[in-house]
Amino acid sequence: MKPSRHNVSEDRQTILRRHSRYSLPIPIDLIIEILLRLSLKSIARCRCVSKLLASIVVRPDFTDSFLASSLARPQVLFACRKQNKNDVMFYFSTPQPQNPDENSSSIVANYHMSFPFDSLSLCSAVSGFVCIEDLRIIKGSKTPRPVWMICNPSTGQSFTLPKMESRKRIWIRCFLGYDPIEKQHKVLAMTWGHTKAEDHQVLTLLGGTDKLAWRRIECSIPQYGSPGPHNICINGVLYFKAQANRSSNGQDIIVCFDVRSEKYNFVKVMKRVVHPAAALVNYNGKLASVISQSPSHYIFDTTRSFEMWVLQDSEKHEWSKHIYIFPPLWKHISGGQNLYFVGVTGADEIVLCPKSLFREPFYVYYYNLKRGTIRRVEIQGLERLEGSYRVDTFLNHVEDVKIVK
Repeated sequence: MKPSRHNVSEDRQTILRRHSRYSLPIPIDLIIEILLRLSLKSIARCRCVSKLLASIVVRPDFTDSFLASSLARPQVLFACRKQNKNDVMFYFSTPQPQNPDENSSSIVANYHMSFPFDSLSLCSAVSGFVCIEDLRIIKGSKTPRPVWMICNPSTGQSFTLPKMESRKRIWIRCFLGYDPIEKQHKVLAMTWGHTKAEDHQVLTLLGGTDKLAWRRIECSIPQYGSPGPHNICINGVLYFKAQANRSSNGQDIIVCFDVRSEKYNFVKVMKRVVHPAAALVNYNGKLASVISQSPSHYIFDTTRSFEMWVLQDSEKHEWSKHIYIFPPLWKHISGGQNLYFVGVTGADEIVLCPKSLFREPFYVYYYNLKRGTIRRVEIQGLERLEGSYRVDTFLNHVEDVKIVK
């Protein structure tokens, strides 16, 4: 029996050697095409299967193709953190509706990753990456200091940005932008004195072995007051609110930062457009500001209408105003929750969400700008989070497998 098993083994080894000797290798292009059809989690497993697959999934041609495919199926990203407790942030996502005729009443959220923090605030999210500010007690310091981090919920990667050197600063504000032409993420940081932005620096997120480093840039536009958390990046331009002078009655502006050229510009606006409760959104590739006509930061079941100001000509500082009325159904389906504006989908639907998750179910509301109708979609899968959570919601999130070092 032993010799026969040995002969069978030898025969199989001979066949395997003969097969490997004469078989043709699989073309790299075909491997890439197969990998592009896999889910993100499957691609992550491929990194551990072989050195060949690990090298393919980080190739620029693969990451660019994967990103292009992801852009055609945007996601809604949910960042959930415990209310009144510094602990962990959880990332979930759902497919973003592309067809206003969809009649889905519920959808299951996919869990991505958890992220530990001390005292966290989200700065911005764009093209698959999230910029985070965390207050931490750093070695050699007795008081918490701000630390900025970049997180990719799709890959689970997170890393700390290098310290920014600045002589004068009271506090720092960071924004994350994306240049779709060069396919580069950049972080814009501004150090503020008592009332004015005094130092402007940029950091480019790079792949490979290049070291991350801050670079100073010039800004000829005086910026006063706090820019606040409201910002958005549209077609390679980063927008945020500010004032052109230090007077309380000074000219309100929206600062425009071109991510590719790293140049500043600005647009004059009415105070209504940059009201603290106004949300900057992407409306069909144009900057817009959405605000409730009721004097509140939130949208209630008693709210009857809202305004949308659309930037028509940035050089002439021209805006158009649109007023939308909630249908009678709104009072019955909103459930008495306090909602806020998240953004606009490619299907011309305004998205509203609760800021808190403390009871089931959790709904996302879609108001159709053309039809004046509204629908709600239940987000399932968040019930695994026990207790009360703050929820930050972002539209047009894409899965990006690019690794930044």
